[in-house]
Amino acid sequence: PRPKILRSLRRLSCPDSLTSPSPPLPNMENTPEQWYKNLPILTRVGLTAIFGVTVLVQLQILDQMLLYLNWPLVINQLQVWRLLTSVFFFGTFSFQFLFQLYFFSSFSSKLEQNEIFEQPGDYLFFLLCQILLLDVVSLVLAWPAGFPMLGPSLVFAILYYWSRREPYASLSFFSFTIKGYQFPFALCFFQLLIGGNIWLDLLGLATGHIYYFLKEVVPAEYNRTLIKTPRFLVNFMAQYTTGSPGG
Repeated sequence: PRPKILRSLRRLSCPDSLTSPSPPLPNMENTPEQWYKNLPILTRVGLTAIFGVTVLVQLQILDQMLLYLNWPLVINQLQVWRLLTSVFFFGTFSFQFLFQLYFFSSFSSKLEQNEIFEQPGDYLFFLLCQILLLDVVSLVLAWPAGFPMLGPSLVFAILYYWSRREPYASLSFFSFTIKGYQFPFALCFFQLLIGGNIWLDLLGLATGHIYYFLKEVVPAEYNRTLIKTPRFLVNFMAQYTTGSPGG
């Protein structure tokens, strides 16, 4: 009969392998949680510290005056935490804060995964060197207390050193395509155009260049190694390094 013939033809032309439901696709959503977990470990820790400190200050739980760099208080009253906390505070929540947070998460991630920081502890040592250099150079430029907030300078130092490591990477900046080595100077020029203060940016550029000169130029030109990650930092970070971006 015709119905049986039609059913037989359907089975021949549509085998089970084609008519069975396909397996579900893996969840590839780029959720905030996945983005956060995929950040390199030190960038993730830094981002968390910056955001957490800002929340505490915004809620008036933490006095921002305790975070500022003030060399007389560091020396005379041994408030040594100010040497570190000054880089974790960018001011209260604002568009400028979001701007800095974006640059930190983006360029710190790129730099932390750069080949020059392949050994565990190298990037942590770079950050500690930058913080120390910023504290000292800011004292020279703003004697006797130093610049109170050095977070933007640390971000610019990270951005500058990334531009030296990837000078020909292409970036889109307000619809213009520029190279990596041009980006720090384009940002400084943009700050001038909007009436901003570029001294903190120039401070970060200076400390970033000092590290670049001592780390890469001196060994290449003079065959001398002046900067080397201490063994205890290598051992400390080795336990947190798993080979994945998120650590």
